[in-house]
Amino acid sequence: SYFAYLRVAGTGRRATGLTRTEDFRAWPDADLVLFPDPQDEPDVSFYGSSYFRYPTNPNLHCALVEIYHQAADCNDAQIAFSNNMTHWFRPERRAIIPHGEPGSDDSGGARPWGGLYTLPDGNWAAMYRGHVGLHNYRESEPHIERPPGVLMIARWRPHRFTGIEADLEGRMTITTVKRTSDALRLNYRCKPGGSIAAELIPTVTSRIHPDADPIPGFSFAESDLLSGDSLSAPMTWQGKADISQIGDTVAIRLKMFQAKLFAFSV
Repeated sequence: SYFAYLRVAGTGRRATGLTRTEDFRAWPDADLVLFPDPQDEPDVSFYGSSYFRYPTNPNLHCALVEIYHQAADCNDAQIAFSNNMTHWFRPERRAIIPHGEPGSDDSGGARPWGGLYTLPDGNWAAMYRGHVGLHNYRESEPHIERPPGVLMIARWRPHRFTGIEADLEGRMTITTVKRTSDALRLNYRCKPGGSIAAELIPTVTSRIHPDADPIPGFSFAESDLLSGDSLSAPMTWQGKADISQIGDTVAIRLKMFQAKLFAFSV
């Protein structure tokens, strides 16, 4: 079978539809699946969606959504995720591939082409078309020559599309995680002087009260601070990373200062 994500109209703004077929020569009308909502600026439209599967989880569907900002007349790209290909979530309403600074080859827009691939150095990358003119440059200023677009590469370190960031100090709790390893590892980046601490909480109920006591030996007071930048740093408590004795499930409370958490494993 085949499927395609297409640009569709009929919503007042451009959006994305999904169509499926068993016969590549005959495609039914696309169903609306991804569209601007009240959290978006009123001039936003979706010009297209470049689909791919998450590199380490084939059941997680991803799309680089080309965003057209009609008032500014430029394009950039956000990322969206789905578990079923029809219901999509954009965790951050900001560009994951922004257009460039004035004078750059992509100052007028960044339009994704295709999916994701892994570079020889292990980083993730996607191709996009950068251009210096605004989207309607040719129509509004026909006397000015418009240079052709150029193919460019956007790169990310693995598992760093989005994250939770504390500009100053912030706290969060990850509830009811099934433990599959003997260490808590974090993919994170700290600003100079930034840090991350963690404590583990027993998940004896379906809800974790904000004042729930930590597991003895795994509190903030015993947590060793993480700093710097790492893709998979083990969290330690008084120098020990082994959490094999805490049980099959656990909740994780994090305290961050000028840091961004991209992913975790436990």
